[in-house]
Amino acid sequence: MANPPRARLPFFALLAVISFGLLGNLDADTRAPGASAVRGTAYVGRGLSAENLVVFGATIAGGDPSGVLLIDGPDALKANRSFLDTFHPPRIVPVGSFPESDAERVRLLGAGVERVRNWSLGPPRQLWNDLFPTAPVVVVCPARPRALLLHAACLAGELGAPLFVSHGLAPETRELNQHLARWQTKHVYAVGGTYPRGKHLPGVEVTRLAHERDVVSLYLARLARGGPVRTLVVANPADTKDGQPALSSLAPWVALKRRAALLLTDEAGEVDKLVTAALKQKALRRADTLLIVADLKAVPMKQRPNPIAADHDEKIDMEPLTPTGTDPFSFSVGRVFHNDIGVAALLLARQHLLERKTGTPRVLVASNPGSSLPLLETFSRQTVRELRNCGYETTVLFGAKLTEEALRKELPKHDLFLWEGHHNTLIRDWSFPQWEGPLPPSFLFLQSCLALMEHKVHPALSRGALGVIGTSTRTYSASGGACSLCFFNGMLYEDLTVGESLRHAKNFLLAYILLKEKRLGKDAKRTGANLRAAWAFTLWGDPTLRLPAPGKQTPEIPPVRHRVKGNTITLSLPPERHDKVQSGRYQAQALPNGSLAGLLKKEKGDDGRPLVPLVFAEIPLPKAPEGMVPQLHSRLPSRNWVFNWDARRRCGYLLAVPRTHENEELRFRVSWAASQSVEQSAETAGSGQ
Repeated sequence: MANPPRARLPFFALLAVISFGLLGNLDADTRAPGASAVRGTAYVGRGLSAENLVVFGATIAGGDPSGVLLIDGPDALKANRSFLDTFHPPRIVPVGSFPESDAERVRLLGAGVERVRNWSLGPPRQLWNDLFPTAPVVVVCPARPRALLLHAACLAGELGAPLFVSHGLAPETRELNQHLARWQTKHVYAVGGTYPRGKHLPGVEVTRLAHERDVVSLYLARLARGGPVRTLVVANPADTKDGQPALSSLAPWVALKRRAALLLTDEAGEVDKLVTAALKQKALRRADTLLIVADLKAVPMKQRPNPIAADHDEKIDMEPLTPTGTDPFSFSVGRVFHNDIGVAALLLARQHLLERKTGTPRVLVASNPGSSLPLLETFSRQTVRELRNCGYETTVLFGAKLTEEALRKELPKHDLFLWEGHHNTLIRDWSFPQWEGPLPPSFLFLQSCLALMEHKVHPALSRGALGVIGTSTRTYSASGGACSLCFFNGMLYEDLTVGESLRHAKNFLLAYILLKEKRLGKDAKRTGANLRAAWAFTLWGDPTLRLPAPGKQTPEIPPVRHRVKGNTITLSLPPERHDKVQSGRYQAQALPNGSLAGLLKKEKGDDGRPLVPLVFAEIPLPKAPEGMVPQLHSRLPSRNWVFNWDARRRCGYLLAVPRTHENEELRFRVSWAASQSVEQSAETAGSGQ
């Protein structure tokens, strides 16, 4: 049973002081790679219990750090074979229970599959024989409490050590000592009450880690040697039932592969307080990515009242750590989960296929089926301009050319897919969730109302997708189109991960709310739509994922860039703009790496509806004085720009409307003022005064 909530939330506050004896020699190289470890080996687990799956991940991470972990399951069976056929690992090692004949295993897993490393009860003896000819360090841990086991798995993987799980049985100590003698072990980390003092093997030093906080301290100290930890992996250790594999069993493996801290929630899956406590640790203060390894029950979505009065959705679903008001999003957040844990593991394994990809990446943009959303199509056409400017081979299906037949034909050929259109067209009329056939390791952005629901997108993950962005609520086309355009700009021009790109786009929507309120005051309309979109767009996938690099070293048309020198922020405006895009009466001519929203120019005698070109930049100010808030000053009129400050990350979001004659650069001088409160800081920074 998981520890009670009170025992877990505050323990990060206790980690600052710890003895040198507990930490041991952090500079020692404890890894002893197995003689049979070959880079890129695929280890396929089947029939593993929740406990054994934890040990499986720790064993592969510690004994073969380049290994790829796969888990068989109902949906994953075919998907694993498709992955293996594409990946062509040098070895396929089945681990666990595989009752099939050799010929049947070849059919299931492919040619080259090796003999089974049988494993059901006790430690993975046959796998240890492969991966640990020696083991200078060993971690011993009790099977319960489960949270302690998960943290011990992280420590073992980081140390490059076997993880021996004790169930309190007398023969276990005898077997452990036999392994220690064979491995020539010098040091044992005994977690909890394991490895009784009277049973120690002579010559083996034992360090006792009595509490969960001790194990976490040592793991974080090891991670801190490589610099600040940027990623937090969150799981709920109470998500398993009857010993069956659960997503939390996969969490230590994910944390180890992402050089992340593992945070474990209470039984209710509360995240916000847990992260707040963790950020007090020096090693974690710069963390800005949250990877949730849990389904929607184990770590529930947050809900808030719809900011649009009398709208269809009473409540809006959003991930943990969503800020209130127009405070910036400080974390990039993603969630890895599936009803088949094997597919969840594949979301990470498929990233290896991107490393081997050659040729120009291909993007499919499908927008405005039925031609009833001309404003949305204008955004889509601008996104296409940006993609092609950076060298992506881009296929376009707009209006009448966007049919079910055309989309079915083109989708499997592309690495990225952007859908912008009505939900009912894709989901209800065209039955997208029921489509079959493998997909390449592709990323999907479903910019549509109500698209992000398990039964609608999990089939695509089973078929081969890496991840999906969408929303489970309704959105207006202008808010959604502005969000997707900014997302792709972050990926294309700022070299951001998918999680960072989504955070970038969400913070653009918040800055746009501030800009509209400044320019229009009480006449500002539909600010609630932008807030709702910022809350609701969600990533189901790994937020640390980087999508395929563009085909050109430099964009064809130079983009908007920013630089900080001393106390001056400069936005460089390139002399050339993209060609005009138009759909219906809407039109736009934006700068490369520029932004668009629903802001319209008002020009006499103009029958069209031109969109105002915007520039948006994420401005890190890492030397910001503690407790101070930046105040910006510019010749550009105050109503033409806003600056939204994230004090925790020491980073601001600058959104500006250049005037017609400003075609080279915009300059902003930074001064610093004392922060009176978090709310006042955000308000002051956002106002630009």
